[in-house]
Amino acid sequence: MLYVIGMICFLPTLKDEQKAKKIQTAADNIRRKERAFVGHVKDETHAWKEDIKKLRRGVRDEIEIDLMDKAHSEYIKNHRPFKKSHAGKIGAKYGSQIDFTDKAQSEHTKSIMKKNKKAPLKPMKAIDRVPVKIEDTVKKDTTGFIVLGMHRSGTSMLSGLLVEGFGYKTGGPLIGPAYDNEKGFFELIPAVLQNDEFMNEQRINWAAGVGNYDAARANRAINAKKIKFEKGRRALKVLNDPNIVPWLQKDPRMCITLRTWLPLLDSKPAVIFTYRHPLEVAMSLAKREGGFTLMRGLKLWLSYNKAAVQNSSDLCVVRSSNNDILKDPLNVTKKISNELTTKCGVPAPPSEITQDIVDGFVDPTLQHNKRKLEKKNAGKKVLKTFNENCDVFELNSNLPGSRQEKEKELYLKAMKVYCDFESGDAYSDDYEWPTF
Repeated sequence: MLYVIGMICFLPTLKDEQKAKKIQTAADNIRRKERAFVGHVKDETHAWKEDIKKLRRGVRDEIEIDLMDKAHSEYIKNHRPFKKSHAGKIGAKYGSQIDFTDKAQSEHTKSIMKKNKKAPLKPMKAIDRVPVKIEDTVKKDTTGFIVLGMHRSGTSMLSGLLVEGFGYKTGGPLIGPAYDNEKGFFELIPAVLQNDEFMNEQRINWAAGVGNYDAARANRAINAKKIKFEKGRRALKVLNDPNIVPWLQKDPRMCITLRTWLPLLDSKPAVIFTYRHPLEVAMSLAKREGGFTLMRGLKLWLSYNKAAVQNSSDLCVVRSSNNDILKDPLNVTKKISNELTTKCGVPAPPSEITQDIVDGFVDPTLQHNKRKLEKKNAGKKVLKTFNENCDVFELNSNLPGSRQEKEKELYLKAMKVYCDFESGDAYSDDYEWPTF
């Protein structure tokens, strides 16, 4: 009897102790998840940095590592799903003893992010389907488009005008602005890094050997799990998200890797192809990249543009040029957007570009520099004229003897293609691309 009486007397205390244990367990779980998430963030960021160092050797490594940090932080900042009501639910269930100060709540926000479907660091499941055949891509609907163009060809400016002016969606996280592109690149980080991974597996990179890329080999490597594809799955979570429509994907590497991505997409993308004068591109690359020669830049210009045209030949393509966009960005982008919808079936964008957006986005010095270069060329000797009205001006070269002749020969080949872009001849199915 004494034992029973004692248990009855101490029962409230036991209930309080059980309640306290539940509170402590809940708090411990939250802190454990918080530590795990913070560690995962650090591991993920470190992995991205290491991938950049390994896959992309060059003077831009440190710049892009810094951009990754900024983009990652900005994305987390803008995608915090945690609300104070979450703390309220815990308090209502276990009492108000758990500490949710502003600082604790801020840290806790990160730990809760992995419960959100759009969290960028949520663990991904392996793709459980075998990619369809490339020819089956034509049977899919069109919900977005890919901007194709060589590096330094104005693809970032064009993409920015389309995103800022019309509201096309990119998803995230994106590579942010840099000294050589102050308005931003509008490139989806996991897609960029997966493209690097595709190339690295074939012992090439964005600036060497791109003409040897084998799209089918990359698809086989994915299916056989012989290549890392975690970043690709992250990119597909964006590109195949029905809520991100109409979408825009931009990365110059897509000129090379496009055929690998097509079977992995749930929709058939349209394409915007844009090009820039080969010498302007080569000079821009030589200025940005250490050790780049004009010959290397011209070879890359030929490789990327050839791949872009051939890889998109069976897709709906809207074509433009850096010259056209700089001359009249407002009307040219309106024309591009209209063609995407009426010609290619891309869903209409949510907004219409205005002159104010153009003025705030397009750097007027670009137009000034373009006119300055044209004026400078006007005083040069014409080496050759293609298609009756496309003049090729002499090239200032510092190379000696035979190397100068090879540079001149390559320059004329690139200019032949450029003039054929201008006339439209380069888009025919039987176009003969030069060997180089």
